[in-house]
Amino acid sequence: MRRNASMAPHDGGRLGAWILWIAVFLGGCGIAWLIPPFQSPDENAHLGRAALIADGRWLLERKDGSDSGGYFDKGLIRFQIAHVPMIEDPRARMTPEARADVEALRWDRQELFFTPIAGTGYYLPVVYLPQALALWVGDRLDLSVLNSYRLARLMALAATLGLLAAACRVLNPNVLTWALMLLPMTVFQAVSPTLDGLASALAVLTLALFLRAVEHPAGRTASPAWGLAVALLLLCTSRIHVLPLLALPFYLAWRRRSWRECALAALLLMACVGWVLFTLRTTVDTRIAREHSTTFLVGHYLRAPWEFVQVIWRTVTDPGIREFYLQSFIGKLGWLDTLLAPRAYTWLWAGLGACAVASLSVVTLRQDAGARAMLLLASVGSVALVFFALLVTWNAHPAATIQGVQGRYFLVPAMTAAAALSGTAAPRTWSPWWRSTPLLLAFATVALWSLVAALLLRYH
Repeated sequence: MRRNASMAPHDGGRLGAWILWIAVFLGGCGIAWLIPPFQSPDENAHLGRAALIADGRWLLERKDGSDSGGYFDKGLIRFQIAHVPMIEDPRARMTPEARADVEALRWDRQELFFTPIAGTGYYLPVVYLPQALALWVGDRLDLSVLNSYRLARLMALAATLGLLAAACRVLNPNVLTWALMLLPMTVFQAVSPTLDGLASALAVLTLALFLRAVEHPAGRTASPAWGLAVALLLLCTSRIHVLPLLALPFYLAWRRRSWRECALAALLLMACVGWVLFTLRTTVDTRIAREHSTTFLVGHYLRAPWEFVQVIWRTVTDPGIREFYLQSFIGKLGWLDTLLAPRAYTWLWAGLGACAVASLSVVTLRQDAGARAMLLLASVGSVALVFFALLVTWNAHPAATIQGVQGRYFLVPAMTAAAALSGTAAPRTWSPWWRSTPLLLAFATVALWSLVAALLLRYH
């Protein structure tokens, strides 16, 4: 009887966690229901890549005179084409007749058509497995294309929440990290069958694994080291601009004086860099016409780093570009054509500032100052790499400003900096529930209300 009594609070907490995650999943499903298909930037290309993987085609192909892509089912292409008007014109709505036609579309393997999706060729295929599995199941169960698409959304959302739940079991994220996950832009992307939600959750798990590993004594880190390596492999090959995070396992190896972990970190670095070089060499992407190759531009800016600093300065000091970054980080929905209510940006930026203050802790600063410094350096490096990657791949040379950068690209660097604020300290040691919980609930209320209001106004 004593043993059962001692286990009751633990079991109750686990049951409560399950209920909470199920409620979050159902809430995400409700938000997803408000969003028509293909309303996230490049969602059509991401879903196409998942469809290729579901067919067993893991790498993109090339047709003479075309960018990298693949051969797609006619039903899927017709499904995508039916939603193009809503992408091109924010005022467009699907008629009842067109909606009936879309719902009737079935998978058709008799005729395949080649379509370029070069932008997805840089991502490791395994990160598309949740969506690919959903499309494979939908095809095998003879579901309509629309229901298969809905299943892909649910699978991507479930995978995202599963990674977040795993991160919570390792080390509960601080208030700022949760606030970043609740941003309208983050939620909008998480309920779409793209990579953003999965990458964000992978980042939270990676940071939790790193901070937990900082606490482990030498000789007891084999499993955490491998777990961190796998998480980093998936994250860095789905968000190439966060490659500076690969410094984290080297820091752990140095901290523990472990040659084995150093070898694992080196192997991880070679795998990630090798994948990037392989995709740059094999992916044909001519969407931006340029006179200079990426290799030439990389060499140029490495020889003249001051020019890189100057173009970044001109970019971030441009009022229009800066405003776009601020809006698209918080939430500029659809294909960057749907704004939130103007006051929402002010309130949510203020809320992020309050959450940052609530997340700051000096409890473990002496213990993990080095780890926090590494996180801050990795965050800054990731931001710099966002600009550098777009400068050498998406802009003509010489560039006055860097075009193509969106605010949501800074989400993982922001999460990395957020983790540095609290380090290895448990939330209860610096932010008791009676202070952090009301703050997070207020932030969630404003963020989700702003998101739902914008979706209803845009699509309904």
